[in-house]
Amino acid sequence: MTTDKDSENIEDINCTEAIDKLYAYLDGEVDDADSIGKLEYHLEHCHSCFTRSQVESALSARIKNAATKHTPESLQKRLRDMIDKF
Repeated sequence: MTTDKDSENIEDINCTEAIDKLYAYLDGEVDDADSIGKLEYHLEHCHSCFTRSQVESALSARIKNAATKHTPESLQKRLRDMIDKF
């Protein structure tokens, strides 16, 4: 996160820009320090965007966790049958 000294030089972005960049940021795909700083500054000061970032982060973690579990063969068969019908 940004420090008070850093925040003096950061121009805040709006919520639309923050949400547009949020998913790449959460996935670790943003490597531009300026963009990271602006987004983190916004998240520190915007309760709505911060809350959304927390929900998205938790959802992503749950999906990653679920992906490591074995899908029962009966479910796999039902899904294959449904796909074949398309």
